[in-house]
Amino acid sequence: MNQMYPNTPVSAVPPTDVLHRLIESEPFHANIGTFLSHTAARLGDKTALVFFEELEATPDRSLSYAALDARVTRLASGFHKLGIRKGDHVGVMLPNIPPCPLTWLALLRLGAVMVPVNVRYTARELAYVLSDSDAKWLVMHVGALSLLDELGNARLPDSHFIVVDRPTSAPFTDWRTVMDSGEPGFTPPVQPALDDLATIQYTSGTTGFPKGVMLAHRHWFTFAKIGTAELRWLGIERTFLAHPFYYMAGQAVFLFGLHLGATISIAPQLSIRRFMPWMRETRSQYTLVTNAILKQQLPPEDQKNDARFFHVSAGYTREVQTEIERQFGAPVRNLYGMTENGIAIYVPLAAAEKIGPAFVGVVAPFREVMLADGDGKPVPDGEVGEICVRGPGILQGYYKKPEANRDSFFGEWHRSGDRGRRDEDGYYHFLGRTKDVIRRNNENISGIEVETVLLGLKGIERAAAIPVPDDRKGEELKVCVVLNSGLTKDDLPPETIIAHCTKNLAAFKVPRFIEYRSEMPLTASDKVEKHKLMKEKPDLRAGAYDREDKVWR
Repeated sequence: MNQMYPNTPVSAVPPTDVLHRLIESEPFHANIGTFLSHTAARLGDKTALVFFEELEATPDRSLSYAALDARVTRLASGFHKLGIRKGDHVGVMLPNIPPCPLTWLALLRLGAVMVPVNVRYTARELAYVLSDSDAKWLVMHVGALSLLDELGNARLPDSHFIVVDRPTSAPFTDWRTVMDSGEPGFTPPVQPALDDLATIQYTSGTTGFPKGVMLAHRHWFTFAKIGTAELRWLGIERTFLAHPFYYMAGQAVFLFGLHLGATISIAPQLSIRRFMPWMRETRSQYTLVTNAILKQQLPPEDQKNDARFFHVSAGYTREVQTEIERQFGAPVRNLYGMTENGIAIYVPLAAAEKIGPAFVGVVAPFREVMLADGDGKPVPDGEVGEICVRGPGILQGYYKKPEANRDSFFGEWHRSGDRGRRDEDGYYHFLGRTKDVIRRNNENISGIEVETVLLGLKGIERAAAIPVPDDRKGEELKVCVVLNSGLTKDDLPPETIIAHCTKNLAAFKVPRFIEYRSEMPLTASDKVEKHKLMKEKPDLRAGAYDREDKVWR
């Protein structure tokens, strides 16, 4: 054991090149459903998942691998009786409660396509996802029923809303009844294939509203194989999941746990304050963490934990990382990837000497990386280029978005919109994003979506959303607005703008800072030059209204 990592058998992990050959030579299961059945047959009564904060003693609060497989089979049967078929698109708008992963696995077993929906979405955002994804059904929690009356043309038939904890008098389909109606020995009439669509993940980008990323069963297998490549050698038996299931992180870490044959302890939500106490109480050995969690000062009791490894999507100086690992008692290694490709680059456990804020590591198994110039040609080592990724299991494209598909690829290479360089040792460095996305507290916010909503408010002539560096959240969201001629901020005060955004955007997309301007720098094509706004003053908060502190900066 490493003295700094008392729980982690670092020397057990094979060299990177050997590890990659082993991972890439392993066969794939036919689909996620057959993988689950195979794993259940192998592990039987071993506990698969525990919703340890669930107060109600439901049958699904804690499940063995055998019981998980049985529950998924019954739910898939119930969905089939209801009329859901292979290839149907089904929205799932659930928090981290037992029906969420059961629904996901049951849909995948059936060959249906899950469309995860953020539980904090407004009716406008929900209507967009349902309509854009061609969802025929929506599995949702009773707490979201108030949104249904505002869906407009995206409103589905009442029976196609499958509600968890449905009120007795409501006309919708009850999730528990669907589960209870299922047959224990159900086999899907048509098995999904490895490259059949499994999920459509909505992700913010630069073309306005979120785009649906089409991901096959192969994508999820590849994601899990890469993510657990080193973990499987560390004897990890217990993993921890606090990320929401409606994001890639939650689904991926869940699959990591299943791939390891581990017991997965699932928290109701991501909580910075409670994260490490939960890790310690559940004796979890692995999880995916955020920058905000790692930057905490841990109390002595939380420093005594069972952790063996942490993944994170952030880089630190050697001094900061050394202190983080001293406190947390386990190695912390960076991952680079995105919804479209899962994990493309990662820092190997053995590469401790290569720590740095921009360092993201080596190319992952199953992946190829090219740094390209504006014409899609590779740039030499040491020069900056756009990070482009190809390989089995990356996205199959954006759903119904031919222009985005055209603009997001150089042939087979997916364009990340991120800048990077490769050093003389073959290690990659991340140098920032070129896309118009604000990364606030690990949430991606489309600047154009926010601007579109702002321009829907009478009195706003122009709007620009830009990031403001923030030590706690990474970036905060600021909007610059130009009002119609003759209007002042007294006519359209910050409270009015905030109320409009709150009605039409999820809470994490509501801007914190609002700056009123008489004009904005514009291009010849009449577009706001945001890079000039961001370089205009050393403190981007100056002169703006701060929504959180309710003051003018």
